[in-house]
Amino acid sequence: MSNKQIFEEKILYKTHQHWIIPVINSIKLIIIVSIPLTIITYFISGYSWIIMALVFVVISAMLSLYDYYLWHHSWLMIGNQKLTLSIRDGLWSQYAMNIRYRNIRDSAVSKNSMWGYFFKYGSLFIRSSASEWDFRAHYVPKVGKVYALVNALSRYSDEERAGLDTIEKLHAYHQKSEFIINK
Repeated sequence: MSNKQIFEEKILYKTHQHWIIPVINSIKLIIIVSIPLTIITYFISGYSWIIMALVFVVISAMLSLYDYYLWHHSWLMIGNQKLTLSIRDGLWSQYAMNIRYRNIRDSAVSKNSMWGYFFKYGSLFIRSSASEWDFRAHYVPKVGKVYALVNALSRYSDEERAGLDTIEKLHAYHQKSEFIINK
């Protein structure tokens, strides 16, 4: 297998943060921004309920679209060579981090709230042997399955992972390699 094929990144799984995150953030912004602006509009507009309702709907819709934009442009990607996390914090603020499987020293999952158990999301923590920074992905949907996928991929060498381009191939390869008896 050539080096080009070994280091060709193939996406096995990609997910956004859990859908509950933009909903909660939108509700917070509506309470903090829309309601006060609606009350101010009520007094400025001469007690007009129609203008007040229109301001509330327009501002709430804009804030909800803004949160959806941030959510849609934030993702966790599991490839056959590395994990990549990209989080959009604002229109002009974004951070990204990645970690190669060969650099994974330790990993953990946290579901530390009732909402996490109820809506099936949690946090994924991965410690790297290559740097002092930890890889942290919060509000990951189906975090237990993502954790199992990362652990399975981290067991193999770069060459073994290079041949994996779907989760089904990983599952088939994983099942075969688990039952090989070394003499």
